[in-house]
Amino acid sequence: MKDFRFAYRIALELQKRSIPYELLRDEKETRNFEVVLSDSPGDNFVICHEPEECARRVHSYLYGKKRFERIIVGIDPGPKPGVVVVGDGNFVEEVQLSNVEEVRNFVDKVYRGYSPDSLVIRIGDGDIVNRNRIVNSLVEYYRVEIVNERNTSEAITNKDVESAKVIAFTRGRIVRNKLNVVIREGYLKEIQRRSRIRSDGKITISRELAREVALGKISLEDAISRMRERDEE
Repeated sequence: MKDFRFAYRIALELQKRSIPYELLRDEKETRNFEVVLSDSPGDNFVICHEPEECARRVHSYLYGKKRFERIIVGIDPGPKPGVVVVGDGNFVEEVQLSNVEEVRNFVDKVYRGYSPDSLVIRIGDGDIVNRNRIVNSLVEYYRVEIVNERNTSEAITNKDVESAKVIAFTRGRIVRNKLNVVIREGYLKEIQRRSRIRSDGKITISRELAREVALGKISLEDAISRMRERDEE
């Protein structure tokens, strides 16, 4: 790397993913390696532009492949979606995202980093509102399947990432168009209940604020803060 600070950031990302590496200072040394990450062209060089992309570009080499042909992204929907990435049948990543809005960006990075021949997204049908929001952010760009979680429940020991693993290996029905996001009264009441828990029983947000949370316009914390300000006024 010409940019040593960039090289350091890549090294940290490789360490986090348990990918073995060596830092080379002389271009002549690269002849002894199967793949070399670089920010400039060269023989057997892999060009990359951000640490996560660099790590994904070489991850397939750990499995004896120059790149994965098929990537499956399994998603357990919810306010904080659990996500796993499967490369040619191998679990290569698992993460719990902070909110639904992060899913599209994460999938885009996965696609750019691994550059597979095909990418399939499988999402559980459990949380209808968040499921449909996730589907709508992806369906125009990727193959999306909705998986019946009732058929996988016996294999799930806990939620989020673990259920996303089961979802990834379960075929679902293909979604071709965006879905309606219908927020039922019970869902709003559940968000209001969570606001009471989050505020130690001091705040119950209004139905209107609960709806904004359900649609992803504001976070639950923001809704609690707004309700607190209203009560103080």
